[in-house]
Amino acid sequence: MENFLKEIKSPFWIFLLSCSLYLDIIGFVTFHMFYADGLIDMLNSYFNISLFVFTYNTGRWMIFERKGLRKVLELAERNNNMAMQYENSAPKHTALIKSMKILVIICYFFHLINDFIVFTPQRVSKIEDFSATSCAGMEPLKKSPNREICTTFFVLQAILGICITASYDATFLFIFAHTAAMFEILEEETMSLNDGEVTTVAERINNIVYRHSLILHTVKEIQEIYSVTIGVSFGLEAISMCIFFVLPLNLAFNFSPIIVHGMFVFFLYCYQGQKITTAAERFQNAVYFCGWENFSIKEQKMILIMLIQSQKPVLLKAGSVVPVCIYTFACTMQSIYKFVTAFKT
Repeated sequence: MENFLKEIKSPFWIFLLSCSLYLDIIGFVTFHMFYADGLIDMLNSYFNISLFVFTYNTGRWMIFERKGLRKVLELAERNNNMAMQYENSAPKHTALIKSMKILVIICYFFHLINDFIVFTPQRVSKIEDFSATSCAGMEPLKKSPNREICTTFFVLQAILGICITASYDATFLFIFAHTAAMFEILEEETMSLNDGEVTTVAERINNIVYRHSLILHTVKEIQEIYSVTIGVSFGLEAISMCIFFVLPLNLAFNFSPIIVHGMFVFFLYCYQGQKITTAAERFQNAVYFCGWENFSIKEQKMILIMLIQSQKPVLLKAGSVVPVCIYTFACTMQSIYKFVTAFKT
């Protein structure tokens, strides 16, 4: 708690969380006390709550998991440096790092288009259409300077919220993609063991065994720092998509950027989680087919230990319950479709 209070004193976090609380939560409560009329208004105003929860969830991760993130980055850097020691792995390593950079750039570009260019102007220009009392206590908003002050709050909240969200998403994508890449490089090096000289095989096996343990440790740390945050995001995005598809089209359109972001992030969570799981399974096959039967007894024992380790499923879980994989994404989309169909029938 002391660490939290120390970090939260930052003006950035004080302003962002206070602004989100004022605009989203107080606006939500005031709207339902005095203006809400029926189920549609209640469902429509849910998106204001989801914005606050999403901002808080991301902010909580950045405040509380900073130490764990540093540890993950240190492990990733150590593994990355060891992967660059072998010349044969250099081309694949370069290609994978390049693809990660492109992925991160695409992520930032998506946030620029969807959040800054589409959502923020729409939110500011249609303040009254979001089923919440905007800037409670500043009425009437049509008069100056009330509207200008309220608009400034909305713009600042949007910019700061988008900045931390984009940074969180980019960090997530980089860490997950890098972990999968390390598995892929390790797979290639393991398959090439049988082509190496007898004098270097023992050294290379020692290196691979150590790096495999390092990657498994990295995955464990990733699970520790992302489990709660991804779990909250999964639940929030599933509920948001259900509500979005049952709202009238003219109201749902206001929140389309939120849903587009939710589906984008939800898919990337599952896709990147699946990449790690698949890369781990392919590494397991590489260990089995690396030509271990041609090695000495000592090397065979080391390969056997690594094979036993690699046979344990590498599966990240949201909230330590829901697997982060493509199957989860497909099942969730199917369940949402069934729910919406049943609701509208």
